[in-house]
Amino acid sequence: MDVLGHILPLALVDTLSVSTLGIPVWFLLTPRALRIANVFGYLLIVAFGYFVLGVVMLSALSAVRDPLRSALHSRTGDAATAAIGAVLILVGIWYGLLRREREGDGRLTRWREAVVGASATARSVSTVALVAVALEILTMFPYLAAIDVLSRDGRPWHLQVALLALYCAVMIAPAMLMTLCRLVSQRAVQPALRRLDRWLRDNARENTAWLFALVGFLLLSGTTLYERGKDLLFR
Repeated sequence: MDVLGHILPLALVDTLSVSTLGIPVWFLLTPRALRIANVFGYLLIVAFGYFVLGVVMLSALSAVRDPLRSALHSRTGDAATAAIGAVLILVGIWYGLLRREREGDGRLTRWREAVVGASATARSVSTVALVAVALEILTMFPYLAAIDVLSRDGRPWHLQVALLALYCAVMIAPAMLMTLCRLVSQRAVQPALRRLDRWLRDNARENTAWLFALVGFLLLSGTTLYERGKDLLFR
């Protein structure tokens, strides 16, 4: 299936997000006894949240595709798209270069405590899973691209939904595999998990900033305002 060649690479990109990789690593590194039900429960909630959101988007996109295309190609739509792109680029610059979090008081630190801290509960795990999905909506570029591919593919609705479910399963597959490896041999996987956790913590803000800026540039570069500005600049 040609469509798989388009959406599976996007699903692999989504395996690297905080919700599908960072938080599961925190579970697996907890010094307390591994609560396997919390890990799998969290991952299933994330996958289901993405799936439900994707089905809603897929339905909405197929219903408004033609009117939306007309609106985006209008002068007002073009200006709005350019403005959103510029704002996202500025947000990326602010988030990556200017914003600073106090040591131990960042969002990721609070999430870690909620899912693996001494007071972690099933409710807090579920809340973090849903909040993680909600906060990633603005940076869901790979997922949105996959939904666009599915909506344009022309396959029956039930096949589109099945492919969307496959995407969500691939998204959480690496974390599931890490969890199984952790169950088999904690000593063997612990060093790799610690290095991965250190890399995620050290680069989380920069990675998010780059994603904001990339999405902003992709939106901006597709507008006529961008083309006019480029022509003026390089004339």
